Amino acid sequence: MKIKLLLITLASFLMAACGVEKQILEDILIAEVVGYDDAGDKKIKGTVVVSVPQPGEEAALGKEVYEADSHDIKAARQQENAKTPYPIVGGRLTVTLYGEELASKGLNDYVDTYRRDPMVGRDLYLAVVHGKAEDVVKMEPKLIKTPGVQVKELIEQNIRTNLPNVDLHRYLYACHGNGIDPVLPLLETTGDQIRVRGIALFKKDRYIGKYIPYEEGFLYKVLSENFKLGSYEIKWKENDFTDINNVESRVHYHISNANQDPKVRIEVKMKASLLEVQGYDLGKEVDLNKIEARAERVIGKKLNEMVTMFQENHIDPLALGDHAKSKTRNFDQKHWEETYPDIPIEVDLDIEMIQTGIAE
Repeated sequence: MKIKLLLITLASFLMAACGVEKQILEDILIAEVVGYDDAGDKKIKGTVVVSVPQPGEEAALGKEVYEADSHDIKAARQQENAKTPYPIVGGRLTVTLYGEELASKGLNDYVDTYRRDPMVGRDLYLAVVHGKAEDVVKMEPKLIKTPGVQVKELIEQNIRTNLPNVDLHRYLYACHGNGIDPVLPLLETTGDQIRVRGIALFKKDRYIGKYIPYEEGFLYKVLSENFKLGSYEIKWKENDFTDINNVESRVHYHISNANQDPKVRIEVKMKASLLEVQGYDLGKEVDLNKIEARAERVIGKKLNEMVTMFQENHIDPLALGDHAKSKTRNFDQKHWEETYPDIPIEVDLDIEMIQTGIAE
């Protein structure tokens, strides 16, 4: 009994020493999603949706939107709190959005504040909005769920197929590391819906204004990570297409002579099944072999074109420099960065069709 009492006392002391403040839900406003936009004159505009306690034991939480313009995020929070009956806390913050104009000027100052905030989890999602971030935040009255939950689920669902897994922790690693550049989901509003437009490309913390379209996001995942699920439509010609389903895809990077004359080979092995086919008799094995060969040729070409686009824009979202550094003794970072745009990079794609559906 004495030991149990001692442990309880010690725990209480540690909580007090760490500055953990007890907060009553009825006395706070819980931020769920926040958006930041460029407001001109070196200011930003912050827009936040908060949960507001309603009277009654079983009453659902209400939702309110607050806005503020300021020179930095901390001051914007203070301006927002000046308009609220209770302080805004970010313990349930799931998504932070940035308008594309603000993102193009650099996000370091606006992301760093969340890195140092103990109330914000590392699984916080970041995203760029095509247009203004406030347009997504203010859609709350039109949605069944709050924008934060809506966007969080939208991102998580598409991470399985067309988006890279990017949270606050991964963004910070890519942004501050050498030989790697971050990517973020690019969202947009269409009518009364929020959708994924694609994958926003960055040079360190600056959005370069270019993105990978949503349909091509599957190809980026094939190049950047091992994963399952996802599908891709291959169009051979008019009214002639094939949908393949990714059963399992694995990627390996082979980098040679990184400090002198670098060469890179990206080896992709994919096990796939056919979802839909036009113009083929799947009962014949030779046709299946032709589909494999043509799919490798068409998809392989697109993968190589994507890598070339990265080099032309001097960005490394595949972290090839990071991989080269990990495999090269006394790695010459400066030499790699100078030669990166002209490094011969070859994508070697091998597709194995392991299922053809009911026809098989």
